[in-house]
Amino acid sequence: MKYSIQTIQKTDILIIGAGFAGLYLSHILQSEKHIQHNKFLIVAPDKKTVSDKSYYNFRSRGIKQTSLKNSMQQAGQKKNNAQLVNIFVNNIDDEITRLSYIVALKPSYLGVQVMQPKTLLNKLKNKAKPYRLIGAVKKVQKINREIIVETTMGTIYCKKLVFCGGGNRARFSTKFSDEKISYDIFQVARDVGCTTKALNKVMYHPFYSNGVCVPSDSLFDFDIVDQDGNRLSKTCQLLRAHNAHHCFEEICEEFEKTKQRFAVKGTKKIKLEIEPHYTLGGIKINKYGQTNIKHIYALGECAYGTHGYGRLGGCALSEIIVMARVIARNMV
Repeated sequence: MKYSIQTIQKTDILIIGAGFAGLYLSHILQSEKHIQHNKFLIVAPDKKTVSDKSYYNFRSRGIKQTSLKNSMQQAGQKKNNAQLVNIFVNNIDDEITRLSYIVALKPSYLGVQVMQPKTLLNKLKNKAKPYRLIGAVKKVQKINREIIVETTMGTIYCKKLVFCGGGNRARFSTKFSDEKISYDIFQVARDVGCTTKALNKVMYHPFYSNGVCVPSDSLFDFDIVDQDGNRLSKTCQLLRAHNAHHCFEEICEEFEKTKQRFAVKGTKKIKLEIEPHYTLGGIKINKYGQTNIKHIYALGECAYGTHGYGRLGGCALSEIIVMARVIARNMV
């Protein structure tokens, strides 16, 4: 194939997205002895992402590993891909061990809590700088064995591609307008032939305050009250049992019966709001992280398969560190 004069790059692997999913996949490609591969690029619209203001919490809200699979099946209304669930459950401990050498960790029931999330993010960003292009992806085509990616900077030719777009809550709320992107990653994926599923399924999170998600585990010893100071018993009970994240629909139902909700502990009083948190659907993947189009993968929030119609807390990011290695191995 003759390359046009607008071609800016040719590479083996192109990663679309520079949030945590894209950056961590980049880390795996660069760092792991049995995977090491430096012929890749990352393309994303700007230097800041939703990850810059995210709270990284690598754990599963107090769930013991023996019950994780059942919990995920229940949260997903038994619509999960069993192979993907098994891969996640059986590999998370190894992935946490590998991650531990680049960031300070605190043990939990499953996985870890990242004590210095900004430190981790900055390390990943700095490491990825030589591979980073600033530009938005407008269109992807697959012709024979080549994948042609049109960006706002020009055309990139690659052999393999990974969709890592996140921040999809901006599609459902005016409050997260700063997260909106110019081009819909799901439409781009569909145009190249990838199957998408359940894009209208949205998980609503009851514990947002001033546009920031408050992890339910950090509220376990707070009282949740309405505008008159009346205790919301179901929500408090679920928080105490570290089971709130399984039951966001029930909590939202209790919240919607009130005008306002607050988390109260001593002199602390945090106003809570219900906000869209995740697109539960996405680009459908198999147990290798691959879409129905050969050599095109999806990782992170934009992928559909590991979760059903509910996400367990912490699993979204823990899923990334497992599936990043799975995808890297299969690509390389």
